[in-house]
Amino acid sequence: MKVLLVVTHPREDSLTLAVMTRFVEGLKENKHEVDILDLDRDGYNPVYSAADELDWNTTHKQYAPETRKEMDRIAAAEALVFVFPLWWYSVPFMLKGYLDKVWNKGLLQEFTTKQVLWMCLAGGTKEHLIKYEYHDLVTSYLNKAIAGYARVRESKVEFFYDTLSESKEYIVGLLEHAYQLGLAYK
Repeated sequence: MKVLLVVTHPREDSLTLAVMTRFVEGLKENKHEVDILDLDRDGYNPVYSAADELDWNTTHKQYAPETRKEMDRIAAAEALVFVFPLWWYSVPFMLKGYLDKVWNKGLLQEFTTKQVLWMCLAGGTKEHLIKYEYHDLVTSYLNKAIAGYARVRESKVEFFYDTLSESKEYIVGLLEHAYQLGLAYK
């Protein structure tokens, strides 16, 4: 399967990038082809401008070259995976900008055959996110408001909780979980 993986975190030494790396190792061992877009290091511009809004209501829209390139990457993939930290109970601005620019009306027909996995790294514990209803808020936002609107065939959120833990064993367990997810990904 061809997987487009989009990752965002400004720090190269982040747990987010380490989780992504282990997940990709599992994917590759599972014989998947992986196309990685690192929003922070690949020069992606998340700012939505007038160039991204050209000919909005016409059937043959013209898109900015960067947007068209990313739309083509989505069209070529069978599955989409997003790896990101949870910031203010939402996605980071780089990912929000990507979704705003690329997941637009002109691409909606492409999503009905796609599956999406959202790998969300949360500093809080599972109990904290559930107690304050953030778990359901984030899950609903990603699975219903974004993927549901795009008519994605299948959308799943995988949380990595307590990512600020000082326990090395716990962090190693998160990395192993990411690897196993990639290894079992279908």
